[in-house]
Amino acid sequence: MDLEFVGRVFVKMLPALPRTLLITVLPFAAALFLGLTATLPIVYDVPILKPLCKLYVSFFRGTPFIGQLFMIYFGLPRLVAGLASMGKIEGFMLTLALNSGAYMSEIIRGAFLAVDRGQIEAAKSINLTRMQTLRLIVIPQAVPVAVPGIVNNLIDAIKGSSLAFTIGILDITAVAKIQAGITFRYFEAYMSMVIMYWLIVLALEQLQKRCEDKLKSASV
Repeated sequence: MDLEFVGRVFVKMLPALPRTLLITVLPFAAALFLGLTATLPIVYDVPILKPLCKLYVSFFRGTPFIGQLFMIYFGLPRLVAGLASMGKIEGFMLTLALNSGAYMSEIIRGAFLAVDRGQIEAAKSINLTRMQTLRLIVIPQAVPVAVPGIVNNLIDAIKGSSLAFTIGILDITAVAKIQAGITFRYFEAYMSMVIMYWLIVLALEQLQKRCEDKLKSASV
């Protein structure tokens, strides 16, 4: 294995790193909001909205991401005239947000269900509204439970961003693929790509550990 070539490819991928992070972090932020929005009607049994939210979660968790990406980027603009000008990056970020939002919904729902029902009943007994109960009791206790799942979802989103090259986005995977095709050094090129993703994930794991430590110290 030519380690010098691995290093050269690694350097060539660095300019594409901000784009990779952009198409991951922004959709992930949207997925947090979308996941919470989809969870509340399910947890609180809101008529009409609950089955729609469950259908959304089931569809995007039960179908392959690559199929969703092609359906949304290539197919949706043909059905919705307003999306005809949708670009590659916008199409990918929309797909990733919808996909991650479905998984986020299940993570948040599990965290909500982990909160002691007795405390929720006690909140009702002192006439707290549903929103007050959510803000003062449920969310503060659900966040520490949800953090590991949320970070794992972000890690999955980072790794899933490697499929952006399939619709022509020049991310770090695309750069590695180009270098492999030019030089025929497939092992070294993809090894460099894998190392970069690994370093990103290691950084996220450290961020997760710090968040969990802060939450533990805050709860003491």
